[in-house]
Amino acid sequence: MNSPEAPLLKRMNRLKENVDESLLTPAQIEALEKIIEHRKDGAQFINLHGPRDAGKTFLCWALQQKDEWEYYQALPDDPTSPAVIYDHGSPERRTTRKLRNHVSITGVATVVYVTERPANELYPRVEFRPEDSHYEMVESTWERLGIKCNKKRDLPSQ
Repeated sequence: MNSPEAPLLKRMNRLKENVDESLLTPAQIEALEKIIEHRKDGAQFINLHGPRDAGKTFLCWALQQKDEWEYYQALPDDPTSPAVIYDHGSPERRTTRKLRNHVSITGVATVVYVTERPANELYPRVEFRPEDSHYEMVESTWERLGIKCNKKRDLPSQ
């Protein structure tokens, strides 16, 4: 694989192969617990938002291992689970309204909608704003997993 995206794809595949709740940082655990709490409270939409490359997708993969969650990077046409994770969403009102309509048609009970900025009209919100210690823990985990990390490029700074 010689494309410019090859290192990223290899890294993401390695992380996905090794996803485990034990690898979550305290900031990710806190966000995960808030998501689970909102679901128990009956929230239909939960907006997880935070900076690019902070570990939201890894957190979602860990959530997927719990209960009946299904993970998607686009609106699923025919989800088979009442709990759906929709990663890489747009926070714009037009998109969130489309999401609301789609959810009512498909009968999904709970959606975790993942965005960088807070999504319009979707509540409750779980803000994921990790501190420097989070990125240090991520770097250490990557090293243990044999994933090369160029800290300045791969891990965002605060």
